[in-house]
Amino acid sequence: MLTLGVTPTFNIDKHLTLSDHFSYNLVNSNEKYYIPINGVPDYYVSSVNAYRENEVRSLYSHQNSIENDAKIEWNNQYNAHSIGAFAGVRMQIENYKLNSQLGYNTGSDKTPFMSSTLLNAQTTGINDKWKSIAMYAQANYNYKERYFFQGNLTAETSSRFGKEAPGMKLFGAKWGLFPAVQASWVLSNESWMANIVPVNYLKITTGYDISGNDDIDVLAARSYFKAATFLNSISGLTLGGIGNTEIQWETTRRFNAGIETHLFNNRLSLDFNYFKSQTSNLLTLQELNFISGLDNNWSNGGKMQNTGFDITAIVKALDIKDFTWEFGASAGHYKNEVTALPDGENYIDTHVYGATIRTAVGHAANLFYGYKTDGIFTTTEAADNAGLYTLAANGITKNYFKAGDMKFIDTNGDHEINEKDEQVIGNPNPDLYGNVFTSFTYKRIRLDFNFNYSLGNDVYNYMRSQLESGSRFLNQTTSLLNRWQVEGQETDIPRITFDDPMGNSRFSDRWIENGSYFRLKTVTLSYELPLQSQFIQGLQFWIQANNLFTVTKYLGSDPEFSMTSSVIGQGIDIGSLAQSRSLIIGMKINL
Repeated sequence: MLTLGVTPTFNIDKHLTLSDHFSYNLVNSNEKYYIPINGVPDYYVSSVNAYRENEVRSLYSHQNSIENDAKIEWNNQYNAHSIGAFAGVRMQIENYKLNSQLGYNTGSDKTPFMSSTLLNAQTTGINDKWKSIAMYAQANYNYKERYFFQGNLTAETSSRFGKEAPGMKLFGAKWGLFPAVQASWVLSNESWMANIVPVNYLKITTGYDISGNDDIDVLAARSYFKAATFLNSISGLTLGGIGNTEIQWETTRRFNAGIETHLFNNRLSLDFNYFKSQTSNLLTLQELNFISGLDNNWSNGGKMQNTGFDITAIVKALDIKDFTWEFGASAGHYKNEVTALPDGENYIDTHVYGATIRTAVGHAANLFYGYKTDGIFTTTEAADNAGLYTLAANGITKNYFKAGDMKFIDTNGDHEINEKDEQVIGNPNPDLYGNVFTSFTYKRIRLDFNFNYSLGNDVYNYMRSQLESGSRFLNQTTSLLNRWQVEGQETDIPRITFDDPMGNSRFSDRWIENGSYFRLKTVTLSYELPLQSQFIQGLQFWIQANNLFTVTKYLGSDPEFSMTSSVIGQGIDIGSLAQSRSLIIGMKINL
């Protein structure tokens, strides 16, 4: 991994500044995966409809990221009027290549190598290129520190969108326009507020903005072919995607309002912010007719609204000669609701890492949708009395659940466990989230503690679904030592059967956990050296410890994770590297 950043700044005069930020990132990955012959029985591979004795996989990826942001800024003061403005151009270029290979039956554990001579050898890959350019401008006005006004305008284009998309056309590309305005009034600076003793500062802010989202496949607007193997032996090309040349920005219109106040000689500070947004032209996958040979393609359709608030309180508990102590907390909440979906659909299901994610009209987006469970059938009698079964692949043979199997909830009472019994089993959106913080200052020494938390959010523990399924050759956790083995055994781990014919490890609330946590995120100790010279205007030494402890019932490695920034896929823990405890020592020099 290589990271390079350069940020030069040029002060043309006391009012005008020119700056640029350039960054370059290079990431290479190389992985290999091997299932041995010795110690592993032959197993059935559904994709090739045959038994194989072992397999080998390899993966190589290469990613280049380039970003450049050039900006010019101007500020001036005219008596009671302060005016400022800046404008710039931001460009991003992403190149990502991936090559993945797979083959079966290496012949010997001494030759675990990729080769075109392996059975069912196949190669897949990705070659994604994406570009984005944004031109932006902002103007600020301030009159007597009482009235503030801010206006923004951004024009942005992305190579992910179609050439026939609605919008302004410039330089041969379609651009989205995203304006924003915000106004503030500092009431405490008005003369008629001077005699209101408890209030030291009071500001009201309101604003409205429009923003865009381009989080879709880089080939969403283009039709393309991809390599394929037919009859497990013939190489050729097949249609990989049907591009939507009219696909455009997903657009969010957002209103916000807030109050900021300092009370009782600045001993108490309170901030409250409220927002409500409407999102239209949702970027969604629409189903295609079966004659296309494809399942879906990207389209614009549907609407969603979000409503939420956040509040912050800070108390300065002590403020004496050399010592101060303050503490505070913040809390936030939001609620989203899907109000419309493409083609008049009532819901859309998305399948991610074995999970079904349902987005339905009238409900929050991104809900976990699967089977509910009620423990294990501990005895044969209990299983026989329930009479639950699944149908075999022929659609006729009934396979009945036995002792040691999961007891899935039969919601429609027909005794068959199938997709008709699925229901909402979790919501990844938290009920409440925020921070708790405190700081102590003695002369030039400062000690800060910062906690963060999330309450009420559900998590799909994908890694546990793999490491406790007991159905394949993956390493398993020690929890499987408690699996059901004898009649009448009380446990929450079902019996182990290769390939899991009864679907005990299917997507269900067995893998949904409470992701709530409370974490000591950072502890920072700093010291300001009283140094003033011609060249150095300040010197600070600091030491910071991160992720010291976490209080949670979540069984995964880290409850504070993010699989994706997209709405679809939130709350899925795929086993990314947990945030580790770390200690950082630094020095800050002001020149």
